[in-house]
Amino acid sequence: MATQWKTRLSEFVHAAEPPDPQSVSLVEATRRADFGDPAIPRFFVKKATKHSELAQNLDRATYSHFVQSQRQSLPTNDELDLLWDYLLEKTAEGAEDEERRINYAQFVDIQNKLPRKFDVFFAPSIFLQLLQNPESGETIAIVQFYNYILRIVSLLQARIDLGMYDLDCDTCLTEEDLQAYIADLMPQLNLSTLSTSFHKFYLCTASRKFSFFLDPMRRAKIKIQTILLSPILTELFELREPELPKDFERTNWFSTYSSLRVYGQFLHLDTDQNGMLSRKELGQYNGGTLTSVFLDRVFQECQTYGGEMDYRGFLDFVLAMENIQSPESMAYFFRALDIRGVGYLDGPTVMYFFKDVLDKMVAMGHDPIGIRDVKNEIFDMANPKTESKITLDDLVASGVGGTIIRVLR
Repeated sequence: MATQWKTRLSEFVHAAEPPDPQSVSLVEATRRADFGDPAIPRFFVKKATKHSELAQNLDRATYSHFVQSQRQSLPTNDELDLLWDYLLEKTAEGAEDEERRINYAQFVDIQNKLPRKFDVFFAPSIFLQLLQNPESGETIAIVQFYNYILRIVSLLQARIDLGMYDLDCDTCLTEEDLQAYIADLMPQLNLSTLSTSFHKFYLCTASRKFSFFLDPMRRAKIKIQTILLSPILTELFELREPELPKDFERTNWFSTYSSLRVYGQFLHLDTDQNGMLSRKELGQYNGGTLTSVFLDRVFQECQTYGGEMDYRGFLDFVLAMENIQSPESMAYFFRALDIRGVGYLDGPTVMYFFKDVLDKMVAMGHDPIGIRDVKNEIFDMANPKTESKITLDDLVASGVGGTIIRVLR
């Protein structure tokens, strides 16, 4: 009896052991991979592509029909104007628009007068969300409610429009897709003074801001939802206004003034006029205030072509310089400052970069200061979680990461 149990136990143990890899056929290994064998996990599944032109045309026709039905479900401009008229009718005359309010009974009454497509905006939960406090008499401001609907309708309309450029239907857009979207949007924007010959460079300038801030992992595509929820799309839509103040044009990246300014900088730096910037040419940026070691590291980390930077690379550099307090800009420069690629800045690294800054200051006639004193001050400002190691997270969390980068560049 004991011998029989030992035999059965031995059979069970050998059955549970994995087979010799050499004894597993190629067909069996492929079958295990295809059906999710836990020993061979699948991290990537390639999307099936339809090579048939008929299948692709059918997909586009189906999606176009879906988009058209979604457009029809959104309120039109005339219907939104009708909503505003009803809101005004339910409030006291003579009061300022910002002071006009409605209660829930009036809220429901207005809903009953409007087309059914407005029902989604008149849910009780929305009224409760807009109800600020009980002291307001359980009423909501009509301006706040109307702006809420406009915002939602605008986002839904933008989602439909962006979806038309999602040719592979993966809910993501490439930089080329964004350029096509912006090109079709340009007639609606306040860009009348922009010459046709500059459109190519404008599209590159405009789309690059989306890629720089919304694609930090450089996957070469951005989720449409991320684009919709970003302030960058709102900044682009602001150009729909027929008249823009001068100070607004100077701060909006997508304005004619800003795009020409950045391109003008590139042409001014490109002294040999080869359409690329060498390290020496970029060194004249911002009056030549950047140090040599910092510029060397920028060129080592950014993508170059024959050791020179193209216009797209220059746009990344300008966006990082002009938005240095943003996490994306800090990440851009942190890669340059992290000379050893260890994920943090230590004391010797900080002193290495500041030594070049100090040499430049002395050459300009300033009094020298202690490098170690500056290093200690930088670590106090960063307040790293790990002593003597400043990570990118430390820079972002400190609130003065941009200032620290300015000191070291």
